[in-house]
Amino acid sequence: MLVDLRRCIGCHACSIACKTEHSLPLGEFRMRVRWQQRPDRPTLAFLPVFDATTCDFGQNRRSADLPPACVSACPTGALVFDGSDSASAVPDAQPLDAPVATKEGVTYLGLEPWQPMAIGAGAALSDEDDEIIYER
Repeated sequence: MLVDLRRCIGCHACSIACKTEHSLPLGEFRMRVRWQQRPDRPTLAFLPVFDATTCDFGQNRRSADLPPACVSACPTGALVFDGSDSASAVPDAQPLDAPVATKEGVTYLGLEPWQPMAIGAGAALSDEDDEIIYER
């Protein structure tokens, strides 16, 4: 799986498609999009994270020669899956070295050095909002 962070808009279409495809109960996800406050400017970055223990890259759909639900649902083409190791050969793509269990075989294009360590920090949706949004 190749995730092009330069294209991700944080819409959660991928995580909702995955959740729907696998009929997951409320509060359970196989992949999530983390919203992260950028340290260099007052905007957000988005980081799709695939769970190491439950994500199977849409095995049920791939057995029918269909792409994973997350890939099909992405409106910007930020997710690419071809079932081979070719995504890891994309120049500048790198795995997510973060303090959470992430799926092996996922590489990220446009991953910034601060993102892996900020994975659990959460983000304020506006300056007036006292609540921090955490993706768990």
